[in-house]
Order: sequence, then C-alpha cells, then structure tokens
Amino acid sequence: MTRSLPIVMLVAVFAAGCAGGGAPASRAPSPTADAIPPAASPSATAPAISTATVIPMAIPPGRILFHRFGSDGVERYFTINTDGTNERAIFTSEGCACARWSADWTHVLTLDATGLGTWSFTTMRSDGSDKVVITPPIKTLNLAPGSSTADGRQIVFAGWDEKDPSHNGVYLAAPDLTDLRLVMALQEGWKGVAPFGLTPDGSRVVFLAETGPEGGITHAGDLFVVNADGSGLRQLNPQGTKSGDIGMPPVSLSPDGRQAAFGVDDAVFVVDLDGGEARRITKGAGFVWAVSWSPTGEWITYTRFHDATSVVALVRPDGTDQHEISPNDERVEANAAVWSPDGKYLLVPRDSDSSVDGPRDLWIMDLEGNFIGQVTHEPSNYGTYSWAPPAALSSN
Repeated sequence: MTRSLPIVMLVAVFAAGCAGGGAPASRAPSPTADAIPPAASPSATAPAISTATVIPMAIPPGRILFHRFGSDGVERYFTINTDGTNERAIFTSEGCACARWSADWTHVLTLDATGLGTWSFTTMRSDGSDKVVITPPIKTLNLAPGSSTADGRQIVFAGWDEKDPSHNGVYLAAPDLTDLRLVMALQEGWKGVAPFGLTPDGSRVVFLAETGPEGGITHAGDLFVVNADGSGLRQLNPQGTKSGDIGMPPVSLSPDGRQAAFGVDDAVFVVDLDGGEARRITKGAGFVWAVSWSPTGEWITYTRFHDATSVVALVRPDGTDQHEISPNDERVEANAAVWSPDGKYLLVPRDSDSSVDGPRDLWIMDLEGNFIGQVTHEPSNYGTYSWAPPAALSSN
C-alpha cells in the first residue's frame, strides 16, 4: 500500500503545507510535480549562453545525499561519493521527499512515523544505522525539520496538528526537541508555512507562507523573516508578487545571515533582513527559480528557462557579472544547481538523452559550466540532493 504523507520537504530544505488550519494539504513528491509557467524567449538583455562540454578533471571529494523517485511512488534515499563510488541505500519513503545533512555532516535528518499517528523529526547515521524517531512533547504535533544553526544546536521546524490547529506554524527547538517553542502561528490567509532558512546564530527564521496557486505554480505565497521570539514579522518579496515553491527552495540566505536572495517571475532579488526594499539584481526574460547563495558569499546561482530549455546561471550579489554557464541545449540540459561546501563547484541533474523530460543523472559542474564528472549512473528523477565535505567520508 502506498503511504502518502501530507507534507513535502524539498532539496536541502523542508516544506510543510497545512490546509485551512486543519490537516496539511497533500502534494506529489516528484520535483517535477508542480507545473512551471512557460518561459519567455530570451530578450536582448539576456546574458550570453555557454557552450560548455564534458571536460574530465580531478573530482573534488565529498559525499552526496540524494533520492531517486520512482514511478511506483517510492523514494529511495542514498549516499554516494562524488566520484561515483560507494553508493549506499539508507532508507525508503513515500510522499516525503525529505532528507538533509546535519550541521556536522555525520547524520541525515528526515522524518518518520512516531507510532502515535503522527510524523516527527528523525535522525540516522549516513549509512542508515542508528535511526531515532523523536516524539514531540505535544503528542498530536507533527514536526518536519528544516535548517539548523551553524553549530547545529537549534533547528527550525514546520509543525502541524490535525486535532488542534492552533499548534500549526513555525517552531524552533534543540535536536532532542527540548525547549520546543512556536515561533509563528498560521496567520489569516495562510494555508501553510515552510521554513527555508535559519540565520547562523538562530536569531531569525525565513519562511514561505503559502497563500494559494499562482499561474502554473501550485505552491506559492509570500516570503517572511521573523525574529526567533516571534517579533518583527516582515515580508521580503515586493508587494503584489508571489514566490513559488516548485521543487527547490524559493529563498536562500547569505552565509552571514544578513541577506536573502530569491526569485520572482523573471528576476533574482536580494534583500537585507534588517529592513529596506528588495533589489532586483538580474536582467533578462525567462522564468527564474532554484536561487542559491554560495557558501563563500561570492556568487548566487539560479536557473532560468529559455522556452523549453533550462540554463544554470551565476550573478554577483550586487548584480554584476551576470552570465549563464550551462549550455542552452536540450541534449545536455541542466538545472537546479546546489553548491559544493567550498563554493567552487555545482551539483546538477543533467539530461542523459535528447528528451527534455527524460531521465537524468547527477553531475559535477565547475563555475565555467564544464561538466567535470558524473556522480550517478542510473538515469532517474533525482531530488533532495546535497553535498557534504570530505569529512563526511570518514563516517561511511
């Protein structure tokens, strides 16, 4: 029997949707499940398109966490070395799309059934051993983990309670769920909340408040920042716009936690968490998504659609040096990049045949757009992929 969770966590973050203050709304776990608005043709101001190719190079070491999503509805989670060796199955799930590395890279954070009719924060070692499901102090509360502080001492959660909707909202707690506290309850008009960022010191949370579909995007709404004590709620995206959750985090924090970058329609914006209006930093036409700040703070990567093709691009946080690095070519289409821990490489799903919607494998790409190494060798639909540093190899 297929087990369907009323919650989906996406890539390096987790998103929980709570319908009408009651039970969370279900959604398909596939990264391509939500429709994406058709992209406009490139304008004259669009950056030049790369013609990069495969260039064999030394593969930077590290460990990748990912899942393959099958037609049977089962998500199969794995870890693998960046050079494609030592692939290891660690767990399976259905209707979840949820896994991320712990702050120290030794554990995988996800969620599982508590045995009480709820779902909650779950940890396991990177080989799948020592699995622990932690039951919240509120027995009817479901908790899905999101980002953590730099030291791992605080984690932000999406919480929902099918018996008491007043419990629905954004939570903070220690990894053992001590000092669990509701930071922001659902507000009028919010269908759900999805925390996507926690500043390194744990003082602020950035989250998406889902308000309803926008165009072809099923999960859309406004981005907010709020202090850890629940004060200072402030909308980040410009009034009259909506941010869309289409399979990658819609917002990314700068490494110092002072700014956030996000995509709206055909542009990337940057905003200071302390205040002020969001600033558009990119030009060009074509829907923008998968915005991610580099660990070094030097770059922001994003994906732009050119008609039926997606292209990975880079831009400086001040809007300079905007350029596309992956080819605008259906045969080697790449998108939705995530950063290596040192900020020198990107991990991308790349088409393995000439079909735009065909199965993909994970590849490593340098910042020139060259594909320098293939990580996986089983074409599939890949999701929830993230890159741990070489230190993670010692625990495998």
